[in-house]
Amino acid sequence: MPDTAPHFSGKRWKAPNLAISSIAGNIKDHDVFVADLVLKREKIKETVIELLKKYEPSIVGLSAMSFQFDTSRKVAQLIKEENKDIKTVLGGYHATLMYDEISNSDCSEPFDFFVRGEGDLSFNELLEACEGKRDLGSIPGISYKENGNFIHNNPRQLEDLNKIKLPARGKRVFKGYHYYGFTLDMVESSRGCTMPCNFCSMDKMYGKSFRMYSIDRVIRDIEDAKKYGADFIIIADDNFILNVKRFEDLCDAIVASGHNDIRYIIQASSAGIASSKTLAEKMAKAGFRIVFLGVENVSKENLKYLRKGNIIEKTKIAVERLHDQGIMIVGGMIIGHPNDKEEDIAQNYEFFVELDIDFFADQILTPYPKTELREEMIKNNLVTNKDDFSRYNCFWANIRTNYLTPDELQFLRWKYNKKYADYICTTKAFIKNYPAAYYYRSYFRRPLIKLKNRIFNGKLTERELYEEDMEKAEEINKFF
Repeated sequence: MPDTAPHFSGKRWKAPNLAISSIAGNIKDHDVFVADLVLKREKIKETVIELLKKYEPSIVGLSAMSFQFDTSRKVAQLIKEENKDIKTVLGGYHATLMYDEISNSDCSEPFDFFVRGEGDLSFNELLEACEGKRDLGSIPGISYKENGNFIHNNPRQLEDLNKIKLPARGKRVFKGYHYYGFTLDMVESSRGCTMPCNFCSMDKMYGKSFRMYSIDRVIRDIEDAKKYGADFIIIADDNFILNVKRFEDLCDAIVASGHNDIRYIIQASSAGIASSKTLAEKMAKAGFRIVFLGVENVSKENLKYLRKGNIIEKTKIAVERLHDQGIMIVGGMIIGHPNDKEEDIAQNYEFFVELDIDFFADQILTPYPKTELREEMIKNNLVTNKDDFSRYNCFWANIRTNYLTPDELQFLRWKYNKKYADYICTTKAFIKNYPAAYYYRSYFRRPLIKLKNRIFNGKLTERELYEEDMEKAEEINKFF
């Protein structure tokens, strides 16, 4: 789906949906095409109609997270309006978590099937059933309509990763995935996470499990991504370093295979990075340039609330080790905890600056469907938006705290982003990796933006500037 969080919707980067390419790679004996609408955000309706006319599909699969579901429903409705005989399939997180609620509402009308859980292999089984080669009721993890009502088969067991083939990158019909001028792709090394965080819905897809692809398979996947032009790769693992020894072995394999000639981004935990004195050095040699680090919060109370444990000291160690190797850090920050006041939120931004964090990935606590956090916050009357999942993208405030309204939370996130805007991309690690970008930003782009703001926004109050930015954010994901 084309929907993105407003703070990730700029033109600087567009990342591929790895899941739909993986499903395509595991479909047998059918013509399959992968159309990632994130590359066609400016003309979604026209693009869908053009694709239907060009490829004349009999089945269209759609993948959506919760905040993308409304768009997926509209796309499915558009498909049915163009050709009611085309079968539509919904997969992804929202279908997996909310299949029962969707099927018992009018939202289910344009969908013929749901794929719940991992769809790499079950989608091909669904195609076989549509051809009459097997019974629909025999496919675990599938929901299908019978006499206008959905029947939900038993859940599917987690897949044996050894059976999953490489993504079919050659089936992509659009080009243009990029990250700041680099050609971007995604690779998967493992699935799942065993951490007890209560704000995450990952366990509803994979359970509390951690499954790893063989290192040889990961290397072949990197080779394949490079074959299609990738020179920057995001490794999509939920928590890449639950097995630190295996991560170090993978770094060694990347170097040995010569694939350290490109750059990598990963998501990791502070505890994992801090647990090894040699890991950061191996990462640097292998080409890892950016780490999304789950710092989350500086408050011990809030970390306990999130079930993250007291990781503050481990975070400091992890940041020091990564920066010693010139690796940049995107610091994950979550604000909006039950007892947060403005001073608590400000403290997080100050902590990130003190640590020399290179980029902020600051988000407002979001009560995702089926999470323990959601149940607890609803019980305590802290969730202010229970039903409009289109706003569940980390950017919008769907909650309040015991001291702050949703609007106050939204405003404070905006305020501290503005306050530290000149700090971002000025750290030593950023300058080492991107000296030209640093000088361009510092001596051309930022002065130009400030001049423009003085000319066009000079008479606006802080509140008026905030409301103007929020109006722009509201428009970002309106495609129909």
